[in-house]
Formats: sequence, C-alpha cells, structure tokens
Amino acid sequence: MAKIKPEIFKEYDIRGKYPKELDQKTAYLLGRAFVLSLKAKTIAVGLDRRPESALILPAFLKGVKDAGGRIFDLGINSTPAIFLAIFIKKLDGGVSLTASHNPVGYAGLKLADKNGSLLGLNTGLKKIWQLAEKITPPKIKKFPPVPTAKIDIAQAYYQLAAKIVDLKTIRGFKIVLDASNGSGARLADYFFVRLHSKIIKMNFKAGDRFPDHNLNPMLAINQKPAKEAVKKQAGDLGVIFDGDGDRCLFIDEIGNLVNPYYLNCLLAELILKKYPRINIVIDARLQLGLKEVINHAGGRPLVSRAGYANIVKLMQEKKAFFGCENSGHYFFNFRLIDKKKNYVFGDAIMPILLILEYLKENNLSLSSAVAKFKKKYLISGEINYQKNNLVGLEKKLIKKYSQQKTNRLDGLSIYDPNWFINIRSSKTEPLIRLNIEAKNKKTLNKIKKEAVALIK
Repeated sequence: MAKIKPEIFKEYDIRGKYPKELDQKTAYLLGRAFVLSLKAKTIAVGLDRRPESALILPAFLKGVKDAGGRIFDLGINSTPAIFLAIFIKKLDGGVSLTASHNPVGYAGLKLADKNGSLLGLNTGLKKIWQLAEKITPPKIKKFPPVPTAKIDIAQAYYQLAAKIVDLKTIRGFKIVLDASNGSGARLADYFFVRLHSKIIKMNFKAGDRFPDHNLNPMLAINQKPAKEAVKKQAGDLGVIFDGDGDRCLFIDEIGNLVNPYYLNCLLAELILKKYPRINIVIDARLQLGLKEVINHAGGRPLVSRAGYANIVKLMQEKKAFFGCENSGHYFFNFRLIDKKKNYVFGDAIMPILLILEYLKENNLSLSSAVAKFKKKYLISGEINYQKNNLVGLEKKLIKKYSQQKTNRLDGLSIYDPNWFINIRSSKTEPLIRLNIEAKNKKTLNKIKKEAVALIK
C-alpha cells in the first residue's frame, strides 16, 4: 500500500513540489491509476518545458504501460494540443504533465477523459487517488524509457480551425506573441507563421528555467515586455501565453492590457453573429455586463462556478458552443463544426484567430472593438484578501444588501440592476477574492467603498 501526499490533489489538477510532494514513485502510481480508473486503452501524453515534468515523465509512462495503456506521445506541447489529440485521434484520455503557471520547482498533471473533461477533485481525481494508494510501486531507482507512438496534431487542428475562422482574411497585421518560454510556443508557431501577417515572436526559445519572465501572465511585471514591444514595434496587438499554453491575455495597439472580461464580451458577441441563439457558459465572478451582451445578441448565458473542470462540465451538459473565464481561459465546443459532436476544449489559439478575423472584417483596432464594453460596464479588478473567514464576510454583505438578490453558486453573488458583487475563496491560493461591477463610475466607487469597509 502506497501513501500519497494529499496536498498535491487540487480542485482542478495535481500539483506539488518536486520531489518532496510529487516524485517519480508517485508519478508511476498516478499513471497506472489513471488508466485503470478510465479503463483506458489509448492515452495522449505531453509535457511542458519545466525540468520537473521531464523528470517524472518516464515513471508516469511506465505506470500507464503497466496498466495496459498505449501511449500517443506529443512531446513538449501545450495542454490544448494534448487534449485536442484525444478528439482528433479518438483516444480514451489524455495527460498534460504541467504545473501550469507555478514557478520552477513544481511538477503537476492535468488529466482528461475521452470527452475532454478535465478531471477535478470531485470529478475523478479522488478515485485516481484512492486507486493509486492501493498499488505497490516497483522497486527500481531509475525508470527506463517506455516505447511510445509519436504524433503531432498541429496540421489537423489548423484544418479544423479553418472551418470556424476564415483564415485567409487574416492578413496585414503586426502581432506581438509572447510565449513565456512555455510549451504553447509549438502550436502558436505552426499557426501564426501561416497567417499573412508580421509576427514578432518573444520568448519562444526553449528554456526550462524560464529565463525571460515567470509563467503567470496575470502579473503586471510579466506583461511589461509585450506591452513595450507593441508600442516600440507599432503592433496591432499583443498576446501573452501562460506556461502550458491554455490561456492568453491581450494587449491592445496602444500597449494597454485588455481585461479578459471585455474580451469575453467581444468574443461572445462575435460568436453569436456566427452562431445565433446558442448557449454560452460564463464564470460567476463577473456577470452583469456579459449577461446583457449575450442576451442582447440573442444567446443564452449560463453561469458556472469558476474553474476549467466546472466550465467544461456545464458546457457539455448544456451543449454550449463557447465558454469563458475572467482568467483568460477560453473554451470551445466542436459543435461549432459538427452539431453531432459535443467535445469541449480549452484553447488560447482560437480566441486570437476569432478576434483577428473580426478586426479585419470590421476594420477596427482592438481598443476600439472593446471600447463600448469598457464604457458601459466598469469593473473593480480582482481585490484579494489574505483571510479565511468567508462565511462571516458573506453574512456582513447579505445584511448590508438585504434588498438585493443573492446566489451561492460560487461563493456569494449579489445582484442589482446597476451593479454586481461576487466574493469567493480561491481554489488555488489561500485568498478571498472580491469582484465588483457597475454601470457607472459613481456607483462602482460607492459599492466598492462599502464592500471593502465591511471586509476590512
């Protein structure tokens, strides 16, 4: 009987310090348990560029093989590419060995089933954990290489993307792409060299210590190089990928970050023009404006708890075509191509293509395309508190705003026709997160002042 450190099992994935929390032995157990839990025969496997992923890979592959799994190897590649391989190659599951935007020193695993559903703590990881602890690991110090079938899905995905976006119209742009030295560089390189545009590549080189900046694009310090490059090169826009290439942030032609919420509004509106009257899944953190945009465009907004696994699950249940989070995660359903399909995947390439197509067709800059949303829906930005008394804070807010509607889908949401509040615990950090939205600056400042005073 093996014992695995419980702290590595997160809400949406497996992540821990190497080798203290997640080592080769644990990777072997997880690989074997993953295949057994899914009763899988074929598995897509790839990894990010961090050294820890390469160190646990042989052990993980040995576990997959010992459980009877056949391995389709994508090498160093983005999480979207690995999960897309499940759909394209009709496999039973997929694994991305990545600790996402965590710093060097961490190892991790993102696991998906045959439908592309990310296995979260309540959607499969607990079963894998229980199975893994019943397995006896082999008594070997060094895991040998395991035979795999090498595959690449870039061309196949490009052909699928061409059925959603008219790639021939995307020409004449000057685009800054910052790959953060991450695994998203590979798929991005394949796509963007094929567009009739000038691509200014930043931090595409392999670097397992991520020499240029760390992997979290939400940090202002990591946005600075791309912002400066857009201004210096007179770029039309910039894009920053995270470490495993499953989310992206946009920089407008002025060199300013476009808050992902306004990109969500733009993408929802333009997708509804292509595909009228569809379901769109949004996360609970900001809702007021995005719901209005979707309803006005003839769509149906569906609210989900934040988190990759939660968004994908609801999209599959409701057969939604598009989903988005305020963290720069975007989700698409292959129902966009074939309504008989219901395969959802998170991707950082598709939103870029859709926005470039929209800007070209409407002769707009990125800043002008989102201007109407920024003017109409003002947001506080996420305010973080190092507190653990969420229930007490929720009671204070409910008492203060007793006339407003409330919802507890994800923390506490408070609804008013002219403003919105969400307060929730982070699932990845020991923080309480507050988001406020309003239809004018005066109201935003008032509600923010009141809410902050109650929380302090």
